[in-house]
Amino acid sequence: MAKETYSIPVSVAERYEFQRNEFSLCVAHATAWQIPAEKLALIEPLRTSYEEKYALAANRSIRSPATTAARDAAWNALSPYVSDLYDRHLLYNENISAADKEALHIRMTSGGGGSPSPAPTSTPIVNLSSEEISVLHVNYTDSNSSGSRAKPANVVFAEIWYKIDVPAPTMPDECPLSCNISRSHDGIVFSPEMRGKTMFGYARWVNRNGKVGPWGGLFSAIIP
Repeated sequence: MAKETYSIPVSVAERYEFQRNEFSLCVAHATAWQIPAEKLALIEPLRTSYEEKYALAANRSIRSPATTAARDAAWNALSPYVSDLYDRHLLYNENISAADKEALHIRMTSGGGGSPSPAPTSTPIVNLSSEEISVLHVNYTDSNSSGSRAKPANVVFAEIWYKIDVPAPTMPDECPLSCNISRSHDGIVFSPEMRGKTMFGYARWVNRNGKVGPWGGLFSAIIP
C-alpha cells in the first residue's frame, strides 16, 4: 500500500517558500479540493503576520534579535495550520492531480524491496496539550517505550479517530472524524465554534505497508 508523506523544511527560507506555495495552491483550488473557506479565512491573518515579520527579519539593515524572535513566534502560531491542511485536506485527496501533488511536495512511499513489515503490536499513548487558540497538539509515546516520542520501527503515523463534545465514545467506531499525525506534537486545528467543547479520541499506529496496530485507550481534552 503506497503512503503519501510530506515534510516541512527546517531552514527558515525554505519553510517560508513551502508555506507560500501551499497556501497559494490551496486558495486557488479550494473548491475543487474541498477545503473549507472558513478555514482558509482563519489562517490568512496568521499567514500575513508571519510573512510581514519574515520580511522584517530578512532585511539586513533592520534585523535584530527582536525581529528574529517575532518571526519565529509568528511561525510557531502558523505552523500547526500548515500541517493541518496537509494532514486533513491534502494527503490522500483524490481530487488533487498528480502534478499538483508534486507541486505540493507530497511524496509517495511504499514498503520497498524488503519483506513486508508486520502489523504494529504496541499502541500510542496520547496526551493533548493546548498552547494556542483552537489548536490541540497531539503528543505521543509508544506503549513499549514510554520514555521516547519516537514511533515504533516502520510506523509512519498515528491514526486518530475522534469526536467532539459529550457523550464520550465507548469505542473508536463511535468517532466520526479522523486525521493522521506523523510527528509528535503536531497540531489539530478546530473551527472557532468548537472552542470550549471536549475532543475525545483513540489512536493506533499505521506502518509503511498500511497495516494497523491495536487501538490505544480513550484520551480527551477541552479545545482552547
